[in-house]
Amino acid sequence: MNYLKCKVAVIGEGMMVPTVVCCLLRAGHQVKSFTPQNPLAQVRFLANIAGFSRLDEDGLEGNFEDYSELSDCAMVLAITREREEEKAALLKKIEKNAKQDTLIALNTESITLDELQNQMQFPCRLVGLNWTYPAHQNLFAEVIINPLTDREKVKALMILLREAWDKDPYLLESGNGIRSRLMAAMAREAFFLIENGYVKVADIDRACRNDPGYYLPYAGNCRYMDLMGTFVYGVVMKDLNPELSRTKNIPGFFAEMVKQDSMKNASERAHQAHSSSGLGKLEISFLEFSRKMRALMEKYPFPRSRTSEEELTEIDQGGFRLKNRDRKK
Repeated sequence: MNYLKCKVAVIGEGMMVPTVVCCLLRAGHQVKSFTPQNPLAQVRFLANIAGFSRLDEDGLEGNFEDYSELSDCAMVLAITREREEEKAALLKKIEKNAKQDTLIALNTESITLDELQNQMQFPCRLVGLNWTYPAHQNLFAEVIINPLTDREKVKALMILLREAWDKDPYLLESGNGIRSRLMAAMAREAFFLIENGYVKVADIDRACRNDPGYYLPYAGNCRYMDLMGTFVYGVVMKDLNPELSRTKNIPGFFAEMVKQDSMKNASERAHQAHSSSGLGKLEISFLEFSRKMRALMEKYPFPRSRTSEEELTEIDQGGFRLKNRDRKK
């Protein structure tokens, strides 16, 4: 099985979608876009800032509304909001129109793969695939599978991510991602400190940017502990862990922000991001920073504990397994 340069459908809306399309076009795919607006102008904008010398714009077809156009796609990438009913409805549309052997890759942060597969006719072809903005410039790709997932499709996807999409992917057989869990744990403690008057929002950002912001692109948290010595981390965690927030609720000030943001549609968010308020300049600045950061990270590559062949062998043998019941202990 080989997905290199296959025809790919991209379904969704929001800032992430054009960056994914840009990543695919650069890899030589023919892309069918199922989005509210044609992403070509935004893709050109992204490619220009990234310094891509060549991009096959003729490979982009869109904008499709008729899902029967999925019938000639070997892969469907779907990017939706984190709402189970929305994801389930989209998966039904895809299954109704795509070929039976089409790989479906859907973003999912808090909804397990098992929950989504339970509503599918052919659950073996679904994988979770999470991205980070901007997808065409960073190394991140989180692939989520479980025992039901077709192993041959997973192996072909992992090869594609490394060799064509220029990613450094990791694979989870837990039915759930880890990136969002780490982020949620940090946000919960940050909100606790803010709500109780210990710090201001800007203090949280400074603490994160000026300390881990320096070493994370080089090492990652666990490797940095090895570099600095694990003893001090053990002492700090022993003292602090009993005091960390364990709240299960979102604080009031943030709940209101979430409510206000959920009332905006995609076009309103796009207008806000490119308005004269400065957010447009902030986005351009961030894209330029991402390009330079990627170049810096490539000078100091992350050591790999396994070769690609060893990873593929583990997939065959059912490795990478973390049962949901173990995860919830």
